[in-house]
Amino acid sequence: MSWKKYLAFSLAGMMAVSSLMGCGSKEGGGQAGNSGTVNEFGAGEDNLPVDESGNPSPFGKYKETVTLEIIQSINPSIPLPEGESATDNYYTRYIKENMNVDIKIKWQASNADYNQKLNLAIASNDLPDILVVGQQEYKKLVKADQLEDLTPYYETYASDIIKENNEMVEGKALEAATVEGKLFGLPNVLVEADGYNLMWIRQDWLDELGLEAPTTVEEMEAVAEAFVENKMGGENTIGILGPTINSRMYNDFISSSNNLNNLDGIFQAYKSWPGFWIEDGSGKAVYGSITAETKEALGELQKMYASGILDQELGVRKDADEAWKSGKVGILFSPWWHGYNIKDGLANNPETEWKAYPAPLAEDGQWYPKLGGTTTTYCVVRKGYEHPEIAILLNNFLRRDEGKFTLETDLGYYPGRVVIAPLDENTFTVNALRKRMSGEEVPDYDSINYKLLDNDLATLEECLNNYEDLGIENWNMESPNFGRLYSLLMGSGAVADAQEQGIVNKTYSLIYGQTATMEKKWANLKKKEDEIFLKIIIGEAPLSAFDTFVEEWKAEGGDEITAEVQAEVEK
Repeated sequence: MSWKKYLAFSLAGMMAVSSLMGCGSKEGGGQAGNSGTVNEFGAGEDNLPVDESGNPSPFGKYKETVTLEIIQSINPSIPLPEGESATDNYYTRYIKENMNVDIKIKWQASNADYNQKLNLAIASNDLPDILVVGQQEYKKLVKADQLEDLTPYYETYASDIIKENNEMVEGKALEAATVEGKLFGLPNVLVEADGYNLMWIRQDWLDELGLEAPTTVEEMEAVAEAFVENKMGGENTIGILGPTINSRMYNDFISSSNNLNNLDGIFQAYKSWPGFWIEDGSGKAVYGSITAETKEALGELQKMYASGILDQELGVRKDADEAWKSGKVGILFSPWWHGYNIKDGLANNPETEWKAYPAPLAEDGQWYPKLGGTTTTYCVVRKGYEHPEIAILLNNFLRRDEGKFTLETDLGYYPGRVVIAPLDENTFTVNALRKRMSGEEVPDYDSINYKLLDNDLATLEECLNNYEDLGIENWNMESPNFGRLYSLLMGSGAVADAQEQGIVNKTYSLIYGQTATMEKKWANLKKKEDEIFLKIIIGEAPLSAFDTFVEEWKAEGGDEITAEVQAEVEK
């Protein structure tokens, strides 16, 4: 049953209860209700978040203090401001003041150790009150009956903005979070821009060598070769950077959001989309990793590695960031938000200039980016916690006030945070910025929905002193908004230009979740795939090993899984 059908069915059953309650604000999405006895505040016996009239509200406050236990992933490179702690910082005080919720920390872990500790907590059913998980963890938790059902709370407590953002993706995020008609987590809603894998290149190296930015694979190889031969980054110059030992070589249908330094940008130039389920020539489902186009792309990557222009530490490199930030790398593939990080590389050389391009293109001159699903993470509540609505409440306030948090403590410290945004946020923002830069009037916009645009427009002048030349010398890197505006105008700006040229051909996976047989066999199949692809690229296996891999993949469950995917598509 789809999310919309189930929701309509659920609401019909709740109408008798809801009719007892007063109306919420417009932002609350209409009638508010709960199953408790109505008291003098218009709410039930339970301690619910209510507005000033006592009605349950998306922006309500608990009458009695609620304690919320959380876990945290800590990035040591982004410390808390002096005098603040995990339990006493801008966000914990904000949540206490606005919602009357006290935050307690069950445990913390570094980014490197977090997933392992989380998996142990799931396996032992030792969960905090609320947590954010990926698709695989979400399925495990639902299957083990460890989560509260949020279905009865979504209509009452989800804010209008969150509902609108879900409607922009036609409810697909909610459907992804719905299992047997029940919503067990609040899903994130991704900005479409996050899916584009752009070619970021050292523009200052191109200028020094008198070269044009490459548009094809052949041109890219020639440029990378020139970078290496001229030792632009020193003795160990890396022409094209690859992923680290713990990162994906390319995004897949399970983990479809972009990661830094993968090789999708090269694969898609061959109309190869490994890791995605796509249509074959007859309109049937096929796994992108077993196509002839993928074999061709692997063959070319093998040649790049053998010639020395592709990262010679591919598959074993521990820190790709260190490689490019230290000035050794000429080309890498990353999302629009790579620009947030370039300031770190400027510390070694202030003239370093990274510029993004929608490249390399396929032989037909078109760009074929693979785009992720609408959701990848879920805010969930452990079964038995007294206030399941809090997962939605926290994200209502975040979604409403995130624009005000821009200069505050890193958002990673906000409890239960899932990124919920309008699908066109980056496109809209780039167009608005370009209007301002050309002296035109910026169209009217909803400053809550486009939560950061007020600040983007307000800081544009201090960040960029020449609107006609986006060269690095014209940027003020000391502005707190430099990374975002550089990412938008350089990264998302490259996508906008490609769209204007009419060369963008978006590719989506037919599915972004697992079928029944995948749960039993996919881990082994994916391990086999990762191992043989790496061996082929670095020359430890011949290209012909690809054909053997395909045969084994089909025999060991691939054909069975393909049939299940086809059945899903035909539903």
